[in-house]
Amino acid sequence: MHSISAESQDYRYTALQVAVSKFGTPLNQLNAVDRAKAQDIAEKQYLIQSQILSTNEASQVAIPEERLEQEITTVISRYPSQQEFVEELESNDLTMELFEQSVARDLRVEAVMDLVAATVSPCTETDARIYYYLHQEKFKHPELRVARHILITINPEYPENSRPEAEKRAASIASRVQKKPGRFAEQAMKYSECPTAMNGGELGTLKRGVLFPTLDEELFSMKAGVVSDVIESPMGFHVLMCESIQQEGIMPVSQAIPAIIEKITEKNRKQQQRKWIKTICSED
Repeated sequence: MHSISAESQDYRYTALQVAVSKFGTPLNQLNAVDRAKAQDIAEKQYLIQSQILSTNEASQVAIPEERLEQEITTVISRYPSQQEFVEELESNDLTMELFEQSVARDLRVEAVMDLVAATVSPCTETDARIYYYLHQEKFKHPELRVARHILITINPEYPENSRPEAEKRAASIASRVQKKPGRFAEQAMKYSECPTAMNGGELGTLKRGVLFPTLDEELFSMKAGVVSDVIESPMGFHVLMCESIQQEGIMPVSQAIPAIIEKITEKNRKQQQRKWIKTICSED
């Protein structure tokens, strides 16, 4: 595999991508040590891409103009404005023409890798079932609870949200929804001071340890369909509803199979791609 100059413009866009993905900082803002690391990674990556694009497989792919334009638009849209994008290019000694060529190059590499992986047969349902029964420990789930809440915050600057008044309002709401749990979502939309009010106070499906300790302890001691008394947390006063309980157990095979098929198929695709890259690089 041949080397390239560390300042070659041919791979500068690759170096810019590596800097952001590996170090979270534009290339020109990295310190000398990290900049050298980014350039080293980019050089190796660029050389492998060059090998990929010199293969017979590369001659079998083409990138539609609309796909290229779409990708260019997507990259530019990640910046606050097109002007800031252009300034970013200029600060890294890149031109728009070179940027567009680099994007086209990346898309061609991606297309070649997809072509190589296309020879891999998808994981079958039978294989997925075998995997499931041999690795059931991977499909265990803890006890889960579907919950909603209503929050009344404490804010001494507002009389209605002073501590005594906030607790009093929360208790009044709790009393109403304990009598009529079916109105919980409606009451949450009307009175809750949490953004979840927009969805009827919905907290989703929760496992232990997600909520504040006081709320967590209460939720996992409740029966399904029950509404709690007022509970205090650092956020304020809450009223909780446990809508349903999913006991600890193992995910049914019917639910696990689609994810297993996707996971194993993707794993096999990547193995095929790595094997192919190793072959073409050893030929150099």
